[in-house]
Amino acid sequence: MAIQPLNSFAEEKTDSAAAPAESRMALNYLCSTDSVNLSATLTIKRGDMTLALENAVVEFTASNGTTTTILGTAKTNQEGSALLSFPSALLPTDKDGMVSYMAKFTGNDKYPAAEATSSAKPAKIRLFFSIEDSLRILKVTATQKNEKGEDVAIPKETVLIYIPRLFSLLKIGEISLDETGTGTLEFPKEIVGDTLGNLVVIAKIEEHDKFGFVQGKNVINWGVHKQYYKAEVPSRELWTPIAPLWMIITLLVMLAGVWAHYMYAVYELVMIKRLSKKDKPLF
Repeated sequence: MAIQPLNSFAEEKTDSAAAPAESRMALNYLCSTDSVNLSATLTIKRGDMTLALENAVVEFTASNGTTTTILGTAKTNQEGSALLSFPSALLPTDKDGMVSYMAKFTGNDKYPAAEATSSAKPAKIRLFFSIEDSLRILKVTATQKNEKGEDVAIPKETVLIYIPRLFSLLKIGEISLDETGTGTLEFPKEIVGDTLGNLVVIAKIEEHDKFGFVQGKNVINWGVHKQYYKAEVPSRELWTPIAPLWMIITLLVMLAGVWAHYMYAVYELVMIKRLSKKDKPLF
């Protein structure tokens, strides 16, 4: 079911307006380098309709079980999402290094309150690039904080490697970390970058029970320069500036058919006018 935007301060006009409203919230977590990104999505279910609530104020907090810190507030957008980023160094952690997050909407006269929680341990992923024996090597390290606040390795985890493309992330490999929290990958060739050959490389730990979503990124000029990529043989694809031949031919046939009908209609009008003058009686 599609979620439609709903302005919390606008008059609601739906057939199910008489039904009681139910507020729902989901909280997503992402730890990226030295910052934590929280995304809360607030929706209102009324009858058979589910609407995204816009302009609602969401408060984000972090707790270690004894101390609660207010991280800040954010307003929801048209999709009902409120985003907040903050330094991971400010987070209160428990003895195991875990942090409990909460996103809360206090409600108003029209919509009830809602909240969502999530727990994760802050972590870091770093990416390094080197050339060994003419091979391009990507090295990844993953660390976490111990009880003394020192960075220690995250061992025996799987890190996924991506390259951002136009509409999604292109997965180029996986790295299994060793006991020292380190892993390597031979970087693939023939990946198209920007005009300078730069590629944004993203390393992720996804849906982990302890760390949640952890992400690191770096930029390297190991890509094929975009303006030189197959320049001698232009590619005809749906996503390239040069359209495929079948699409051009189809469009020309359709346009020819449309204009032929226009010309035939004009011809018929002219002939009708001429015949009407020819058959007009003299008296």
